[in-house]
Amino acid sequence: MPDSFEAVYERLSRFAKMLSENGATDRKEVMKLLEQVLEQMKTLRHEYTNLLNEHLEELTKTYQEVATLFELNSIFANVVDPSEVLETLSDVLRQTIPFKAIVVELTVLGKKIGYEKSFDQIDSISVAKDLLDTLEGVVLVEPDHGMKVKNLLSVPVRSGGTSWGRITLIERDNGIFTAADRKMLEAAAFQLAATCERYTRLWREIERQRIREQLEIARRIQMNLLPKRLPSSEHFEIAASMTPAMQVGGDYYDVIPVRGCILVTVADIFGKGIPAALLMTSLRSTLRVLAKNSSELSHLANELNNVLCDDLSEDRFVTIVLMCLHRDGRVCMINAGHNPILLMHSDEVSLIEAHELPMGIMRDVDYREIEIGLHPNDTLLIYTDGVTEARNETGEEFGLERLMTVVKSSREVSADEIITKVQNELKRFCGEAPQHDDSTMLVVKYLRRD
Repeated sequence: MPDSFEAVYERLSRFAKMLSENGATDRKEVMKLLEQVLEQMKTLRHEYTNLLNEHLEELTKTYQEVATLFELNSIFANVVDPSEVLETLSDVLRQTIPFKAIVVELTVLGKKIGYEKSFDQIDSISVAKDLLDTLEGVVLVEPDHGMKVKNLLSVPVRSGGTSWGRITLIERDNGIFTAADRKMLEAAAFQLAATCERYTRLWREIERQRIREQLEIARRIQMNLLPKRLPSSEHFEIAASMTPAMQVGGDYYDVIPVRGCILVTVADIFGKGIPAALLMTSLRSTLRVLAKNSSELSHLANELNNVLCDDLSEDRFVTIVLMCLHRDGRVCMINAGHNPILLMHSDEVSLIEAHELPMGIMRDVDYREIEIGLHPNDTLLIYTDGVTEARNETGEEFGLERLMTVVKSSREVSADEIITKVQNELKRFCGEAPQHDDSTMLVVKYLRRD
């Protein structure tokens, strides 16, 4: 095993001393040479020791930075709410950067999150906070810049195009903030930004799930408001279906036995989603109350319109069909701005167009009913525009002509089967294209007279 540097130096020292004691001329020269070598070695040893100390100090600092980064990563990996990690973040950063005070200001989901702490008796936090609103990007303030704060390092907390806030360190204990300090603080800001983004996504997903659950409850409530069982009659066969484009919608149908007839209605609230669903609920309640006390269809329509004018805002209205079915085949009806009603008689399909204004637009409208007579096997189809305006993947609408074709081919089938045939044709036509509007159908088939 080779001698150590110190051992070689010691041996050379003894040799030089021995030669010096003999006093020989040639030995004096050797002595001089050896002394020079020893002096050079002493200098080299000193320089080598200093270099090693510098490397050791640099390695120690690098190790501390790496350890801090690992600790930060561990902290942020186990936290959801960024407000819960700010104090720990401050303590960990101070292990590497000897700052005197820290200020963290964040805005997450519209909520202000702040943290500040002073490790010394300084009053520069308030001064630094006054500067934060004007800071952009990375800011490094050094001494003698004419500012009340001696030195300051501030980095933004940003991810993608979102700025969450800033982390600011105030007054380093010794010297000025370095490039290594900046890198360390930027790494911490990156981790904090990722936490803010993760927390935001999680909160929004929880909120979406909560809304979905509430909408599902609302959907069940709305579906329960529709007739659970349509009234049966030896004279009429009635079937209906309603499919909201969203979980809740503004379409409505009802079948209500009243004095001497069956009241049938299909309505479409202008709009979609929760607002339309709420108005649909109001319409149902009002109609059922009025239907008990109204002796004529026109009077019922007039009263219903006045109530809706009071309840609806200016940008809302209702298209509605009101229809009284009599056992002798007479049908009294009011089509207030709704889609044309399809009437199938023999092998022909004709249209009964709207003849009155939609409801909820103007008070004291005099709604007039019209009357038609049905023959056995005649069929009426009332629908909302979600049926005819259903689109396929190329944007083409299903349209009234296709609907009339399906109805025309359904003379010998039941009311339920007509709805099923239309639904199947809609699915075939639309494919995977999402539907933008609620679709409702109600079929009345006249069976026989007394």
